[in-house]
Amino acid sequence: MYSGTDIISLFGASSPLAPVHSGEIQCIGLGMKVESWDSSGKNCESTGEAGDLVCTAVFPCMPVRFWGAEGEAAYKRSYFETFPGVWHHGDFLKISPTTRGMLMLGRSDGILKPAGVRFGSAEIYNIVLSFFPTQISDALCVGRRRPTDVDESVVLFLLMASGFELTDELRSEVKKVIARELSARHVPAFIDCCPEIPVTTNGKKVEVAIKQILSGWDVKVSASVANADVLDWYRKWGEEH
Repeated sequence: MYSGTDIISLFGASSPLAPVHSGEIQCIGLGMKVESWDSSGKNCESTGEAGDLVCTAVFPCMPVRFWGAEGEAAYKRSYFETFPGVWHHGDFLKISPTTRGMLMLGRSDGILKPAGVRFGSAEIYNIVLSFFPTQISDALCVGRRRPTDVDESVVLFLLMASGFELTDELRSEVKKVIARELSARHVPAFIDCCPEIPVTTNGKKVEVAIKQILSGWDVKVSASVANADVLDWYRKWGEEH
């Protein structure tokens, strides 16, 4: 089954009336108009490709807002900004064109969830860049979950400042600081240096594409990636680790 905390219900469900296929959630939940969309907002179910989980019609358990003075704005920001007016849950999935079963592939945004602990990449950036401003120039933190992995692993890439190298001592110190300031579960499984941080034309880090590359997915690079050539380095890293 696949559920959502804020809806207190299921997007993907089990059913005694449907066959069971290995690795798939049996069917879409009752009353849920779940679809898989590509980045341009087009339904990609017929191709069997991974896409964003969206719900294109109002469903019975859909909230109307969050609590608090800014609840309505926060609610819309959380679920309706990516595809205006359409519920975007922030997860990647494949919907089989033959069985209509759902294969969940993890988060489609910067949210990390190793061992069930949910946190944002910004939490890691704040720690790393605050405690190591001299040695580390920038960082990229993503989740990795390949089809054979039972859980998501956090991978932290560090862009070293001029004149500095990522030594075993510095790597150990980064882990210690993250564990102390956040928790042991926030400590990345991999910490490595990288030659460049991929960014969009407006300077935003390209986390989702790197997450997909490391997870072994077929990635279609957007024209908005300013330094797309560096993605080949991340592909090679993923193949070797």
